[in-house]
Amino acid sequence: MSFLKSCKKVSKQIIKILHHKDKTLFKKQKKGFGGDVSMKIDLIAEHIFIKEFSKQGNIFSEEIGFIDNKSNYTFVIDPIDGSFNISNGFPYYGSSIAMKNKNGKVIKAFIINLATGDYFYKDKKIKIENNLFYDKTQTLSLNEMILFEKSYANLDICQKLAKNNIKYRSPGALALSLALGHRCKAVIFRGDIRDFDIAAGIYFNNDLHIKIKNNIILMAKRKKDFKELNNVLF
Repeated sequence: MSFLKSCKKVSKQIIKILHHKDKTLFKKQKKGFGGDVSMKIDLIAEHIFIKEFSKQGNIFSEEIGFIDNKSNYTFVIDPIDGSFNISNGFPYYGSSIAMKNKNGKVIKAFIINLATGDYFYKDKKIKIENNLFYDKTQTLSLNEMILFEKSYANLDICQKLAKNNIKYRSPGALALSLALGHRCKAVIFRGDIRDFDIAAGIYFNNDLHIKIKNNIILMAKRKKDFKELNNVLF
């Protein structure tokens, strides 16, 4: 369980920094490998991940790209998922990391909401949903909410959903939303599909109904919901 222990360790370090009330954390830096303009907190969080996981394998991260440590394992990292939410005090942001073997297959994944401490972990033997600071016994969910990430850039899909009287929310952190796919009616995304955004979340819920086509991701727990949304989106 050293991977999980490392993930928890890194998460606590990042959370501690986020509670320093340092507004310079939101200062914009240069454009990262993934194409987005990084904030200072993105680079700090990435450095913490690199320091911890470079001992264990190669690194492929949103800000810096690929670091070859001559290992059979690669860690695909999104150091901060939802930077805009952090800078605006909206408690829906986190980190995600997927561990891949030499064949490029994800074998372990960890996603955390850094605002709440809720984390999601999966490997070939176990699947865990818990909290960094206390033991969760049960999380209630009606499974009626659709999470539509990047809806603001996909008005055509918004119109289709409205025409079919389908409600949704757009919280703004794709990895977290994918990790919550088992607690939602569905998760939708259309845009640039990047490995560090989706690898961990897709692996965590790979037992659900999932379709990735035409830069669209559709994930649904129930088959009937998947079919309904598939007909609307594709």
